[in-house]
Amino acid sequence: MPEPRRLTAAARVGTTTDVLGEGPVWDDREQCVYYVDITSHRVYRREGADLAQRTVVHEADRAVTCVLLAQDGGLLIVERDRLVTRSIDGVVRSGPPLPADALEADPQRRFNDGTIDPQGRLLIGTLHEGDVENQERLLRIDSAGHVETLARSLTLSNGLGFDPSGLRLYHADTLRNRVNVYDYATPTPVPVRSFVVEPGYPDGLTVDAEGFIWVAVWGGSEVRRYTPTGMLDAQLPVPARHVTAAAFMGDELVITTASEGVDDPLPVDGGVYSAHVGVRGATSYRWAGRTEA
Repeated sequence: MPEPRRLTAAARVGTTTDVLGEGPVWDDREQCVYYVDITSHRVYRREGADLAQRTVVHEADRAVTCVLLAQDGGLLIVERDRLVTRSIDGVVRSGPPLPADALEADPQRRFNDGTIDPQGRLLIGTLHEGDVENQERLLRIDSAGHVETLARSLTLSNGLGFDPSGLRLYHADTLRNRVNVYDYATPTPVPVRSFVVEPGYPDGLTVDAEGFIWVAVWGGSEVRRYTPTGMLDAQLPVPARHVTAAAFMGDELVITTASEGVDDPLPVDGGVYSAHVGVRGATSYRWAGRTEA
């Protein structure tokens, strides 16, 4: 088996530091990147030739766990226990109401990482902040707020991504050190296989146009590229210790990291990074719900 390739290390973008930076998404229409700082309760927009210009586009009174693009040009914002929308002209409104049992009425459970499926629905996982173990779920929510459970008994539901066909779903179950693979061609996704990510823990993930999976590694100081069958193909060093997520921006990866969870954070921890990787991302999808009134 060949040794994995060692790619050129990612470079710092700007000088700002996030507590728990997560979930970057590239908006090809606006030519900007959106991402969240979960702990700071904010959604940021980065733009400019080097992405150095950062502005706050949403600030909440609770954790903001991910931001996703909508078909009408606005944003779907997932907060700790609810959905909100931001229209293209900046108006924030309540998103579709969710049933009371979406988070099982547990105040220590919150939404976590998410993505949009080929049909424009939200896939979102859960995370428990207390001592409840192996009871997290992966949910699918349509634009009317109807909720389906796609997977149960997860440790911590994290990164999500689709292969170029849209028929394979990859999903990180962080504390099991696994990325699960599902057949998404059926009404209810069917588990196909899984692969191990270690050392460190799989956090966010994204998929490239060749079908390879790029996994951000919490505690691993890198993003790793895996083949569709789960073999390690390449390693992309990142100066920060806790690497949280990555997204394609053309043939570049934009990468978020965290200063949270590090006993002695350095200036590199919590930065945003980018790297040319020579391959573009798989097709990304937008939420089908409206963000306009």
